[in-house]
Amino acid sequence: MAEEQTPDRKAELDEANQLKDEVMLGLQVGEPAERLLLKAVHALALMDHDTVSFEEAKRTLIAIYGDTLGKPVPLEIELEEFTKRLKKIKVFYEEAKEKADSEDHEDTDTVERALNAIRAHERRIAYLKSRLGKTSDKA
Repeated sequence: MAEEQTPDRKAELDEANQLKDEVMLGLQVGEPAERLLLKAVHALALMDHDTVSFEEAKRTLIAIYGDTLGKPVPLEIELEEFTKRLKKIKVFYEEAKEKADSEDHEDTDTVERALNAIRAHERRIAYLKSRLGKTSDKA
């Protein structure tokens, strides 16, 4: 008996098919193997309705091939993720700061935590850029 597809499930399967197409195109145009591997794992996870494998594979790829072995592509992937997350945290920080400034009581704890997250992300981004500079010299 065929399983009835919800709109969310259909969207997952559509995304999986799109990722498969991107993998095939990436093979033809020389996209880095690490990025293709992550796309393939993501497609498999979506097809299997697996919410864990892709994130776990990405973390492992970054930890082993990026941090440990110093391969540039996993470091670039991590840099992209930290940069996106930093932008979101900065937006949240500005909104929290405005809210704290406009109200009688200041929610300094939230603002301070956001500021600490910004600093931590900026340090990691600087570290990743430094590592990428060193790996590109080796290539």
